Amino acid sequence: MRPEQILVVDDERRIVENIALCLKREGFQATGAYDGDTAISIFERQKFDLVLLDVSMPGMNGYEVMEHIFRLDEDVLIIIITGYASVESAIRALKIGAWDYLKKPFNYADLIKTVKNALSQKKLIADKKAVSARLEASERQFEYMVNNSPDLIFTLDQDGCFTFVNHQFKNVLGFSKHDLIGTSFEDIIHKGDFSKAAALTRFDEYEQRINDGQDMHFRFKKAKTRTSQYDPYESFAFMELKATPMHLPASDIKEEFNGVYAVARDVTERVNLEDQLRQAQKMEAIGTLAGGIAHDFNNILMGIQGYASLVKTGFDPDSDEYKRLASIDEYVFSGAEMAKQLLGFAQKTCQETCLLNLNYLLKMSAKMFGRTRKDILIEQYLEKDLWGTVVDEGQIKQVLMNLFVNAWQAMPDGGKIIIKSENIVADESGLEDAGTYVKVTVSDTGVGMNDEIMARIFDPFFTTKERGQGTGLGLATAYGIIKSHKGTFKVESKPGKGSSFTFLLPATRAKVDDLKEPEEKREIFSGKGMILLIDDEKGVIEVCSEMLESLGYQVKAASSGIEAIKILKSRDIKIDLVILDMVMPQMSGRETFEKIRMIDPEMKVLISSGYSRQTQIETIMEKGCNEYILKPFDVATLSEKLNVIFKTTEKV
Repeated sequence: MRPEQILVVDDERRIVENIALCLKREGFQATGAYDGDTAISIFERQKFDLVLLDVSMPGMNGYEVMEHIFRLDEDVLIIIITGYASVESAIRALKIGAWDYLKKPFNYADLIKTVKNALSQKKLIADKKAVSARLEASERQFEYMVNNSPDLIFTLDQDGCFTFVNHQFKNVLGFSKHDLIGTSFEDIIHKGDFSKAAALTRFDEYEQRINDGQDMHFRFKKAKTRTSQYDPYESFAFMELKATPMHLPASDIKEEFNGVYAVARDVTERVNLEDQLRQAQKMEAIGTLAGGIAHDFNNILMGIQGYASLVKTGFDPDSDEYKRLASIDEYVFSGAEMAKQLLGFAQKTCQETCLLNLNYLLKMSAKMFGRTRKDILIEQYLEKDLWGTVVDEGQIKQVLMNLFVNAWQAMPDGGKIIIKSENIVADESGLEDAGTYVKVTVSDTGVGMNDEIMARIFDPFFTTKERGQGTGLGLATAYGIIKSHKGTFKVESKPGKGSSFTFLLPATRAKVDDLKEPEEKREIFSGKGMILLIDDEKGVIEVCSEMLESLGYQVKAASSGIEAIKILKSRDIKIDLVILDMVMPQMSGRETFEKIRMIDPEMKVLISSGYSRQTQIETIMEKGCNEYILKPFDVATLSEKLNVIFKTTEKV
């Protein structure tokens, strides 16, 4: 450890030498100077811990030297040496910055005592500065961490008023520190959360779960935003809050409650995602239910149509009985289309596009929606020769249903929905790119919308409904679907004048067939051979067996894939063709088909299904299945399919 450096300044050489010698005996390093100029010159070249300075010197006096030295090092200690000490001189020296003074003549023991005391105080001052610097750095670090935390950090006093807030209040909510300090916590939260807020300042009555820091949830107001009846997320942020009581010692035996320390995190996005998840789970459950209903409904329709077609073959086409039975076919056809719509909700497949006449989707969607909303009148004005469009059928159905539901909600007391379709050609001067388009318009006679709603109508999560009654995703989803089809979406509306939603989709001038209606009379083909009928529904087996026998075929029935495989393996009966249901318990139609191919690779197979997805049918067709028939079907359709299979086999 280096010895302390002391500079001794006096115009009397003997005094300088004696003081330096005394200091060296005590372990200090002493340097002498005999005038002010020399002292300053030495101080500029070397750092000293202490200066012993004579006040009365020729040339530059001690006060002037002291001022120069302090300009070079403000932390150095200076002890004044004087033979003519007075109150005025002492005060002057102390004002300039002297630490102490010694009056000549002085005892060398007093000198050493004064020097050591000064150096000891210097060390204490240095230590204090170091501690203060570390404390200041720690405070700056703490302040930085608190103010730059992604969470809102604050404290409340016993009355529930803010005593500290970090900068995140400004970033997240728009409130400055000046806005909040001294104001009540209840001033920034939703009135529905007042009861929870009151509990924050009653820690003596807190339940253990709150003392342990369990999450609490609040809705915090945002500054400088208008309270909107249309957007619940615009004026409030959903916050997850943890609070801890602050206690100060009141005595040696107890602590006194002094307020609340709390950390709040913005979880608005998480709340939105949870809403989406719940909606997705609900739709998945509805889809599963719809699929099951459609499957059972198709089997019921299968029985109705099958027996009706069998009976119809016994009457002349011009008879009243035949016409009545034909009416049953029409009702079955409508029911089958409704089941198909239900399956559209149940199936979640990747985008599969095809060329369609949109009039077909408009009619079917309007018919399905009209069944559930009897208070809504639906008018349709559809272009007779509408051009074809390449679309994903399921997605466009979703767009139409969203528009219908939106229109219905705008007419709480009932009203009218007007559906239009037309062909248009957009030139280069128009709003759309040049080309051919199909234009679809869905209008209503509802309450209409003002400019504020119109500006945000396609924003995700924007809704005019109360929280919990809608996600605000319907129109946003519809807009995204039309955009993904390279189309455009527009809306026109006035308060009290209803709304009109229009979308345009690129079209081809090719003619595409509209909705297919049941045919009045078709040729029925008879045949022969043994057919293995596989279906888990007893009613379907009964009606299909009668239909097959009426066509001239022999029938062997199996109620499961497992039973059918046993029949084929036994080879007791020569099977010419298998009619296979796709959806069965234990062993599915696909698994049964694969096992049939292993037993007899040449076996002719007709797939029968009222539920399976198109992609599943296409997959099984690629593996060698001969044909497929969709339930419900009549005897004529069944005969046509069988005739195609057997005729094809004969040609081969």
